[in-house]
Amino acid sequence: MTVHKPLPCYSDGSPISPGDELEVSYPDIRPIPHRGLVYRLVDRGWAVGIDIIHKGKLPGVCIVSLADFAQGQEVRLRRRPESPEQARQVIERAERQMHQPYNVLFANCEHFTDSCYSGGEGESPTLRAGVFITSVVVLGIAALSGDRS
Repeated sequence: MTVHKPLPCYSDGSPISPGDELEVSYPDIRPIPHRGLVYRLVDRGWAVGIDIIHKGKLPGVCIVSLADFAQGQEVRLRRRPESPEQARQVIERAERQMHQPYNVLFANCEHFTDSCYSGGEGESPTLRAGVFITSVVVLGIAALSGDRS
């Protein structure tokens, strides 16, 4: 008798698949979400496990279990590959970056997932927005300080 293990699914019932981009918000870094990619589904004997490849502060790009990635927080699907071929390319690009170090300005988790999807350098719209907001605040403070003559 063969026992079939149910494949893991998102809350909407769609299957979790390699190449899916996930995000999770940790209490210590809110409101900035952390991002990673579903790397593979693994038969762990009693269930199908999910491994995530992501870029963390230490040790850089690495593979962890979904539970370690989530750290008890809700994990959300951000985007999915458009085809099995794109999923394969996303995972290959992620593997080529194994052990690359983290840098908040130039090589963070957002750069990592974006580069895996695009095949390019990767961008961090969250970082760009943060720099813009900081610049506006600094310019505003400078303008207000200059008015006190």
